[in-house]
Amino acid sequence: MTNLAPDLSSVRIARYGANAIPNNPAVQTTVDDINNNVGFWSPQSDYRIIERLSPGFNTFPDTELEAIYEDQVRGFVDYQTRIALRAIKQNPNASLLMVYIEQPDGSEHQFLLTDLRQATNPSNPNTIGAAQDKAKVARYKSYVQTAYRAANDALQRIINAVGTDSQGRPNSNIIVVSDHGFSTFHTTINLNNFLKSKGFDLNKVRSVTSGPAANIYINLQGREPNGVVSRSEYVTIQKQIVAALKELVDMNSNYVPSKRQAIFDKIYTRPLPANLNEPRFGLDTSEFVGQDSGDVFAIMSDGYNFDGIQSPVVTRLGDDNNLVFSVPNFYGAHGYDPNISKLSAIFYAAGPDISRRGSIGTIHNIDVAPTINNLLGVPSASTVQGQVIKL
Repeated sequence: MTNLAPDLSSVRIARYGANAIPNNPAVQTTVDDINNNVGFWSPQSDYRIIERLSPGFNTFPDTELEAIYEDQVRGFVDYQTRIALRAIKQNPNASLLMVYIEQPDGSEHQFLLTDLRQATNPSNPNTIGAAQDKAKVARYKSYVQTAYRAANDALQRIINAVGTDSQGRPNSNIIVVSDHGFSTFHTTINLNNFLKSKGFDLNKVRSVTSGPAANIYINLQGREPNGVVSRSEYVTIQKQIVAALKELVDMNSNYVPSKRQAIFDKIYTRPLPANLNEPRFGLDTSEFVGQDSGDVFAIMSDGYNFDGIQSPVVTRLGDDNNLVFSVPNFYGAHGYDPNISKLSAIFYAAGPDISRRGSIGTIHNIDVAPTINNLLGVPSASTVQGQVIKL
């Protein structure tokens, strides 16, 4: 008699996607309608699985974790699309419907592996250049393409729902926008370690980072709840921070084609009044420094990022246990200088009130709202920025 019992040593079970929608009376009717007619909230693509941050996934091969993530990509985009289609069905005469599709953002964060300086094995700094895993690079490229196809299919389903004329033009005006483009990064930076190495007292200076952007706050007396820095010292520390950020360079030949690469591309400071006794000292703003921005705001050069620091830290090839530079555990980012072409967003429009064809050139995201108002025949409020796009 043949033993058909499975070999459980090779079986791995992944549990993911536990979600809950809060019982909020203000939206409970809508939540109930979605649960009853669309289905229970589908799990969003979870980066903690693919990056092995969630417990229990260390024994899974890369390909299995990638398959889990791809299943979430397709499932969640489908769920978002079905919610949109439900809204269209319930509100056939609505003047405006806004739909958010999460992909390809999440997939490009995880899978934008196109730079030879990116380690294909985040735990092994030697897997760059010629030592990259070419099969993994090819898989990751296909995953990014899958995300774009999922978003494209979602859009087509929405167009099908509103219908098209004999020329294939949607019966309703359809505008497709993104909020940013994407770039690769190969190195992550620990800014607090850098500031400490330059002698800054972290009780006086605190950095808050996100992606490639850093807001560095000075603990100013009278402004912060437990401020310890006087106004005169504030002026000195702000200058010292700027000088230190300008000095931070990468000279690792494995990552820098020239002799040195400045880590920060843009550095802005909170404006200072001429008089230290000015009541608004430490509160002034500028085009680049807002009310809640740091006293120094900086954006990193393309290829570097603050996110993705691993625990334990993985030192880059050739860095000799550097506490500032390290190998990240994911690959794509945004938030760099928007003038870099690959960081540009997209804008597509089609419908009965869209007469132009071909490229409309460069526009700005703040132009979208007044353009929609114009299509709806609604005057924009005085606070609305941007210009109407001629469509």
